[in-house]
Amino acid sequence: MAPAEPCLVLDGSARHGVRVGVLQGGRWVAEAHSEEGALEATFACAEKALALAGLKFADLRAFAVCVGPGSMLGIRVTAMAVRTWAALRPCEVWVWEPLVALAAAVRLRGETSAFSVVSESRLKRWHVVSVDAAGVPGPTRECEVEQVAALSGRILTTACQAPQVLPAAEVVPDVWPELPRVLAQAGVLRLEPKPEALNAAADFATWSGDRHRGTP
Repeated sequence: MAPAEPCLVLDGSARHGVRVGVLQGGRWVAEAHSEEGALEATFACAEKALALAGLKFADLRAFAVCVGPGSMLGIRVTAMAVRTWAALRPCEVWVWEPLVALAAAVRLRGETSAFSVVSESRLKRWHVVSVDAAGVPGPTRECEVEQVAALSGRILTTACQAPQVLPAAEVVPDVWPELPRVLAQAGVLRLEPKPEALNAAADFATWSGDRHRGTP
């Protein structure tokens, strides 16, 4: 399944900045990026992207938001924004994980062997998704440097600093320009009416604002 269009796509998972795009006809028809934090820039970027696309909020038929792993604050902000908008304007809500999207992009670029994609986590650990020779990705997991170094196949990442820690890591292009085509691949998107940020803990529990509210 693919999201209904036009679809507003948000990614606050980067360490710095937020990206918003309008997906229509299987391509970006408008994009807005900001180097400011998601808290400061998410709503402004959404407004700018819609304006560039010549659309209004009421024209949207779906939302798609990155749920991580990545910047916890950025993901929480964009996820809660989508939950709020979907409550005001009932639409489909989809989520994706950046490493799963990167793995799909690598396959689309022609990789046919087994490989792993990685991104920096906390406490000098790395998030890892390994893909077998059939192109099937495994679950996202958190690994120590030594575990990543011991992986078979190519180790691919968009993190420019990764080779300083993982000499075998190869830096590959960012997914965002290809994201419309990537999101159309089976298994990248999933429907989730109430998106939540993935916790960086090894068990990848989800974060919910309800857990952090004080008792009245």
